[in-house]
Amino acid sequence: MPRRTAAKRCGPGSHARGATRFAVCLLFGGGILACVSAPPVLAQSDPPSPGGTADAAAGSDAPAVPGRTLPDPVVGSVEGHPIYLSDLGEAAKTLPDNLRGLPFQTLYPVLLDRMIDHEALVIAAKRQGLEQDKQIQRDIQAATGRILEGAYLGDQAAPQVTETAIHALYDRRYANRQATEEVHARHILVTTEAEARKVLDDLHKGADFATLARVLSKDPDAASGGDLGFFRREQVWPSFADSAFSLRPGEVSPNPVKNEFGWHVIKVEERRLVAPPGYSEVHDQLRQELLAKVVRQVTATAKSQLTIHRFNLDGAEIASDSRLNVTGASDSQTR
Repeated sequence: MPRRTAAKRCGPGSHARGATRFAVCLLFGGGILACVSAPPVLAQSDPPSPGGTADAAAGSDAPAVPGRTLPDPVVGSVEGHPIYLSDLGEAAKTLPDNLRGLPFQTLYPVLLDRMIDHEALVIAAKRQGLEQDKQIQRDIQAATGRILEGAYLGDQAAPQVTETAIHALYDRRYANRQATEEVHARHILVTTEAEARKVLDDLHKGADFATLARVLSKDPDAASGGDLGFFRREQVWPSFADSAFSLRPGEVSPNPVKNEFGWHVIKVEERRLVAPPGYSEVHDQLRQELLAKVVRQVTATAKSQLTIHRFNLDGAEIASDSRLNVTGASDSQTR
């Protein structure tokens, strides 16, 4: 990696309906390719959009009533545990794009079979008493925790990442920014200043820069002739930037540049001005940055309302101010 030297550089759920939906997706993902070619057996038009609450949902242990017309009809049951049309609809949403476009009539029997398989395995596990296994209980608790964590962040953080907020971040970062200068450079990294001076002597005598880089450079980019590609001033060490941005295309630094990795001899290949990116170009990147910032803020708020202790492995408590404060450093990048 060239910039390393130059740059600054669900586990088992309960038998509740929601858990059924999640588990069937895992089973379906493992078996759909083998089963999706099964001929359609649903002799009706596309099913109604899943929604509403079926009467049967009020008594999930009651036997299903085949053929009953409901907003969310029961489409199967195992030992009296109903499988709803909406369960199949939710499972279908998780399919890969190439399968999601298939007619629902084609997917329906496969989805239903997988749901029935899932229900049968859950019931068998319960009858065997696996719910009492301590590791399984821990797994269930961990899965529940992950679901609640995601649900809370979805409720508290996601609504804050609006298009208005993303556009405001774009404006702050790019709206008034001038075109940025970039250089395309190569470098040769050696261990000592004497080695770097020898490289400069060889270059003055007509040696090819890329060839010397392949033979002498200690950096992983030696295989590409020391090519760093284009970079901006702030992406590399200050001393490296001062040297590189003082050169014209084709020029080699008159003196080697030292940083913590060794001594660099630099050659500039090209220079260019790059206009700020358009909103659509950086939209997804900015959205992820903003979401990460909001998640940190929501997490910090949640923790501030709780009593928290940290302990070393010997049982001694860790002082709260002994940890690195990485939040502030990260937040500054989304301003």
